[in-house]
Amino acid sequence: MNNEVDLLRKVEELTAKLNQVFGEKGRHFFVRYPLTFAILIVFGVVMVTEGIKLWLLEIPFFKDKPYMMLLGGLLVLIITGSLYKKLRKIKE
Repeated sequence: MNNEVDLLRKVEELTAKLNQVFGEKGRHFFVRYPLTFAILIVFGVVMVTEGIKLWLLEIPFFKDKPYMMLLGGLLVLIITGSLYKKLRKIKE
């Protein structure tokens, strides 16, 4: 039993050291190249939004009635906003 506790403690210490080493290296990389990461993030967001837009425009219902896409988007935002408010009240 004592050997198992020692082994678990050593594994936890090793994991903590690895997290510290990788955390420091990752933090330095992001701090060194903030513009590169900002550009990559913007590029990723634009790719996703454009992909979703083109995918939705392939659906004849949305292509023929763009106002339905607008109403659908507003409905999704209203639902997620009310869900966020409810979850926030539960948390408090």
